Amino acid sequence: MDQAWGTSRRARPLLPLRPTPPPTRLIMDTIALALLGCGLVINGLSLLAGLHYLARLRLPATARPAQVSILLPLTGDLPRLHALLAALAAQSLPPRRLIVAVESTADPAFRQVRALAANQPFPVDLVVAGEACGQAQKCRNLVAAAASLDGDDDAVVLMDGDIEPPTWWLSALATPLIDGRADIVTGYRWQMLAAPRLGAHLISLVDRALPLMPRLDTAWSSVVWGGSTALSRQALATLNLAECFRATLSDDLALARRAHRLGLRILTRGALLLPTPNSHGLASGWRFGRRQYQMIRLYRPGLWWLASGLITLRLGAWAAVPVLAGMGSALAAPGLAGLLLLALAKLRVVDAVGARLGFREASSAQALRYTLGGPLQAGVDAFHLSMILAAARPREIVWGHVHYAVAAPDRIRISARQPWPPA
Repeated sequence: MDQAWGTSRRARPLLPLRPTPPPTRLIMDTIALALLGCGLVINGLSLLAGLHYLARLRLPATARPAQVSILLPLTGDLPRLHALLAALAAQSLPPRRLIVAVESTADPAFRQVRALAANQPFPVDLVVAGEACGQAQKCRNLVAAAASLDGDDDAVVLMDGDIEPPTWWLSALATPLIDGRADIVTGYRWQMLAAPRLGAHLISLVDRALPLMPRLDTAWSSVVWGGSTALSRQALATLNLAECFRATLSDDLALARRAHRLGLRILTRGALLLPTPNSHGLASGWRFGRRQYQMIRLYRPGLWWLASGLITLRLGAWAAVPVLAGMGSALAAPGLAGLLLLALAKLRVVDAVGARLGFREASSAQALRYTLGGPLQAGVDAFHLSMILAAARPREIVWGHVHYAVAAPDRIRISARQPWPPA
């Protein structure tokens, strides 16, 4: 009976089993998914930060009368000096004095400033600072300019010579100081394409996103931008610029560090994004970005590590997409779509910030920017990361015509001075 039953029972076919992925593939899949997730989070948070910035952005509506002097360190040939002086003359709050500091009488800037000074509606004082030793030439120029102040100003402004300030710029810097809402007021540059070159586009894509990031009131992240910063009379006395800039390469980071240590209140005004013409080629743009990150590596290493980590993770997210696609993952396509949509949305927010401040660019420039910042964002991130990594060991920094050898953040010497480029 058992034998008959055994022979009559039909054997059930075994179901095929899915092959178990090898451990290496599981690890690669996990890493790729983690990188993709990090990239989506980074792009998403960047977009939210931009939207928050845009929602709070208002043009300055309050203006106070004040006595304000401007300190302007200059060097080399200055093709836009006439336009800069015209912009200062058109300020709704006229400057009380403009104090220009140059390295020497041989500096091309010396001749240009002297030729234009007498025709300005405000006094222009020209100071020869002499060659720097143990500090940046710009810092020495600023100290020499500050030594010419007479103590009659309500506020003193430090500015760069390559910005194009709108008519309300000086008032927007000084008013919070006069109202007692801050001790230091600062802004940031807004890279404007002065030439349709690849380097100019890449630098503008990288740099325009920076001021939209949230500011943290901590010692390791406190920053001001020396291209447009105002100090109250009390803050100027407390900071002591001669001591602040005594042994440093970075005027703005040294000032921010000392201000934070002294408990001074720093206000970063969202509307103070100053148009800064940018005509960089690929090589000059890369050198410019590397120098910025060399300064950050020296004086704000925490920010350098943060930037290198974020850009590495986002670049890894782009690299994870083809890896996931090659493994047949269903998440590759939606992951790529998410990265692209978030990147393009952030570009739209950046454009909206510029439009609210009155910045306009040609449609051809916008088309290339959206191509680079969207489908080709991985290339922009690779360019960005290369500048960050090249700044990891800032032993020599080239700034203008001066070469600086750096043994430590406060141990600097001039290793070479190149002739000024011909006009």
